[in-house]
Amino acid sequence: MRSGLQNRIQEGIYGYLFTLPVIVGVLVFTIIPIFRTFYFSVTNYNPLETQKNLMTVNIQDELLLNRELDPASISDVVSTAANFDMVSFLADDLLLELTDNQKNLIATYFDKTAFFSDLVKGKLNENRELQALIAQYMGSHSKDLFPPYKPLFTGVKNFTRMIGDQYFWISLWNAVQFALVVVTLQTILAILLAVAANSLTGGIQIFKIIYFIPSITSSSAISMIFLMIYFKTGLLNQLLGTFGFEPVDWLNNPATALPAVMAMNIWTTAGYFMITFLAGLKGIPAELYESADIEGAPASTVFWKITVPLLRPQVLYVIVMGTIGCLQVFDQIYYLIPNLRNRTIAYYIYHVGFKYGEMGYASAIAVVLFAIILGITMVQRRFIRESLV
Repeated sequence: MRSGLQNRIQEGIYGYLFTLPVIVGVLVFTIIPIFRTFYFSVTNYNPLETQKNLMTVNIQDELLLNRELDPASISDVVSTAANFDMVSFLADDLLLELTDNQKNLIATYFDKTAFFSDLVKGKLNENRELQALIAQYMGSHSKDLFPPYKPLFTGVKNFTRMIGDQYFWISLWNAVQFALVVVTLQTILAILLAVAANSLTGGIQIFKIIYFIPSITSSSAISMIFLMIYFKTGLLNQLLGTFGFEPVDWLNNPATALPAVMAMNIWTTAGYFMITFLAGLKGIPAELYESADIEGAPASTVFWKITVPLLRPQVLYVIVMGTIGCLQVFDQIYYLIPNLRNRTIAYYIYHVGFKYGEMGYASAIAVVLFAIILGITMVQRRFIRESLV
């Protein structure tokens, strides 16, 4: 009895050990970031604030440079120790932003004697983190000088800010347009490709490979290829020029930039979803098609009355996954579209968070995007599930 129990416990431990890497990966890269996003969305978190006092400098070089002296003139700097103002040096020469409290602490407790003693000994002639360097001469007050950065709680301020943010609404509408057009066309194209592949008597593997390759190719590589195609002097305009058309600046023109990326996305994803529909077609009983053939049903009737209704589970999957992917589209927009008015919501989150440093506001936008995707997905699942009954 004990041996059997020990074996089961041991098997359970081994099982958890095998799954531990996956559990840790999901926890670190999915669950924790999700909770931190919700937390940051109600704060004014700015990652740049955590780095502003971590600049690395050679304090001796900075002192000599700002006084236009050579290294042999270090004694000239030391001679001005009595009149040296560390607050002015940090603020004016090193452009370090200091609060009034930090200025008062440095002015009161900074040990200039020890600082200039180390300067003469050459101890400051090396790259040092500025925050740690200043704290070294502050004694017991160093812990009060640079307290850990804590973002301020702002409540729903980030969410109410979106109401008046025109670029938020523009980027959201661009993402919705992108999803409506791409999901509709890629679903139709994927079904047609799957039906065509299913009707082939030979070469089906080659057919699938040709259309599936774009979906497993790096998105950045595909974007670079289409960048060359869409250039004003690119392949597409050269082709149109042979028919007498004027060249079009596809990616810089707000009227054509988003449709151009839509076309690329449809071409990229249709092959992947073709495989999904092809798997669904293989599950449709052949007897249904044989019966329709005996009855003399035309191909269009067979398609709409047999094929499409029995592919509804796959249609649900494709629409849901396609919508989620399109609302989050980023890399293709990042590589191809230079103007902000054609950017989508995912790119706007990146733009606000990483270019402007407003990670709290960017997190709030991400939470709204999450809620939109969740709501659309639930509605789609309910609507299509009811149509299956």
